[in-house]
Amino acid sequence: MKKNLQKVLVLALGLTTTMVTAQDVSINSDTRINQDDKSANQRLTVGASWGGSDWGIHASSDLSYDVATGEVSNSYYEAYVSTDVMGFGTLTIGRQDLSFGSGTLISSNDWNITDRLTTSGADFSANFGGFDINVGTIGGIDHENNENYMNASGEFGGATFNVLMMNEGETSAHGYDLGYSLMGGDLSLSYSMNSDYSENEMTVMGASYQVFDNMSASYSMTSYEGTEGERFGSAYSNMNNGDWTNGTLGFQDNGSEVTAMGISYDLGGIDLGYTMYSISNGDTESDATSISLGYSLTDNASLSLTRMGGDDNEATWITISIRP
Repeated sequence: MKKNLQKVLVLALGLTTTMVTAQDVSINSDTRINQDDKSANQRLTVGASWGGSDWGIHASSDLSYDVATGEVSNSYYEAYVSTDVMGFGTLTIGRQDLSFGSGTLISSNDWNITDRLTTSGADFSANFGGFDINVGTIGGIDHENNENYMNASGEFGGATFNVLMMNEGETSAHGYDLGYSLMGGDLSLSYSMNSDYSENEMTVMGASYQVFDNMSASYSMTSYEGTEGERFGSAYSNMNNGDWTNGTLGFQDNGSEVTAMGISYDLGGIDLGYTMYSISNGDTESDATSISLGYSLTDNASLSLTRMGGDDNEATWITISIRP
């Protein structure tokens, strides 16, 4: 107990010093309650940024607490430096939480308490004629088996696109995301096609319709194809676990099809959401649901409650966020 208290006090002292000297400070608290074994974990993330118009430094830390065991642990979340490259683009080096396109291959892992998806490497970002380009490495800039990526995104004529290419040695992975808005923006269509390093494929088709000014409905269908007995996967995606651990319905086994129907409602400071999932693979079928409630406390602070569950796993998340 004394050791845990010592960890908390040391981290609190460091965070206090950080807040005094930093230009921007953000605080985020996440609590996950697992209904199956009645366990609970909490994570507090504090971030700080320094810098000017052509350079910047960002650092953040996670403090995690296991309610059942009383164990306290802390770790660095992000730590990177960014600099302008002669007005041509921005170079960022260090530990980063990256997210591109639909997030199928590379996405942020805000939901997981103890296992974040940060990567160490370098990212160069630039804008060419309205198109955003990111080129970088994952696993360290001098790592022998580096993974490299290139991401391009843009918008034209009501259509959006995102192309992500990854490679590790002789193997490659890719993701193509397309979106199109019509009916004055009330109807949005999307299509995503992805392939992992093992040539497993994941395809998503979706549509969203603005029923009223404050209510929208959505539908999507996801299919998985590839070697039987395997599962589409990416070590950098928050959907990799195949369950609700990361706050979303994870990747399913090859041969599976998933349909999702959802509705969201904005009450002006209060957001409500409900999504129903149907999962089938041959003769096997299962269902899952996600219910969310969000409330804006102020312009800089928000509170949300999300309950997710299916046949195998249920979890409840409580999130408090304070932004600069």
